[in-house]
Amino acid sequence: MTNNYDVTITSPDLTVNVDDGGAFSASINYEAASKSIQHTNLILDNFSSGFDGTTTTFPLTVNGVAYSPSNEQQLIIQVNGVVLRPAIDYTISGSTITFVVAPSGGQTFSGVALQTIADLTRTIVFHIDNGSNDISLGSKGVLTLDVAGTIEEWRVLSDQTGTIAVDIEKSTFTDYPNNFSSIVGSEFPVLLNENKHKDDDLTTWTKNLALGDVLKFVVLSCTGIQKCSVFLKLRL
Repeated sequence: MTNNYDVTITSPDLTVNVDDGGAFSASINYEAASKSIQHTNLILDNFSSGFDGTTTTFPLTVNGVAYSPSNEQQLIIQVNGVVLRPAIDYTISGSTITFVVAPSGGQTFSGVALQTIADLTRTIVFHIDNGSNDISLGSKGVLTLDVAGTIEEWRVLSDQTGTIAVDIEKSTFTDYPNNFSSIVGSEFPVLLNENKHKDDDLTTWTKNLALGDVLKFVVLSCTGIQKCSVFLKLRL
């Protein structure tokens, strides 16, 4: 004789149904944690009450507190259900947003500031190699940037112990190969009778780099160094 019966366990949060064959089903009435849930994202306060077809600049706040995103790409902005393009349809300055086209009265707004625990940096690397001879003076080449950001630190590493000073010049992609200018001020990336050196002060540097900028690396002096690498840590 086969007995058919159901066992039901019920709690405010979980219901489990089990039959005599061992099959069961479960239902959950609370949020189940998953990697796709990002609780750290911030919801921007709604300022659509100020939309009048004329005003383009609005303060960014979260729960009434001024909020300054890192850049335009950190935000997902929608006006009247349309997702706007960062740095094209709007720009950010501190804790304000400026729309290229003033939103009209009655249009809706929503905004999310993406939060992450990731280290939002990129390291730019330039290698200089002169074989078995000391590195000669002059320009050693260029590289272009596929990101925009702010230089936070430089490092120079070498297999040899010696002395070298490197200048870094910048040009826009449009101006290349002309209009290069130094970005290092009086703080050149150097080795001083050593094989490694770093600096994160950069008080005299021009630290902001734009997408597409071209960097030129120029050796100003060198003794005892046949190859080295220059690293620039860039905050995105």
